[in-house]
Amino acid sequence: TNRLPEFTSIHWHGQRLPNGMDGVKGLTQPGINPGKTFVYEFETKRPGTFMYHPHADEMTQMAMGMMGFWVTHPKDPKFMAVDRDFVFLLNAYDIAPGRYTPKITTMLDFNLWAFSSRIAPGIYPLVARKGDRVRLRVGNLTMTKHPMHVHCHEFVVVGTDVGWTPPNS
Repeated sequence: TNRLPEFTSIHWHGQRLPNGMDGVKGLTQPGINPGKTFVYEFETKRPGTFMYHPHADEMTQMAMGMMGFWVTHPKDPKFMAVDRDFVFLLNAYDIAPGRYTPKITTMLDFNLWAFSSRIAPGIYPLVARKGDRVRLRVGNLTMTKHPMHVHCHEFVVVGTDVGWTPPNS
């Protein structure tokens, strides 16, 4: 149900679904008017990490946090099993000092980076035990890139089509 004062829609990234459920306003569906409801119905057959966001006034609606992740797990819970599975979505904002609302007309002049809508120092630590297999699922729906690093860990890069890749010794 659209509780915004303007129309919206939801576009689903990476999932194979019927064209009428793709959420691209004016192309695959009409916009969802304020106070109206549209039910998206599709089966998530592909396991993986997926993102969604509006496809109507994206700069404003996404700047105000209308985006997210969802994870479809494989049918076999033992397939590429991990001990810890972390998901975070990157976002960036242009916010004037002392203000709380992003400047939506200048969203390419980012000055704050958020991880799952949280900004440092309010970002939660990713806690794992020594020897744990950890999966990091990172999505970026911003208009730019941001360098990142994690300290003191050996990484094994895994592609969903490849499976586990052993670390170099």
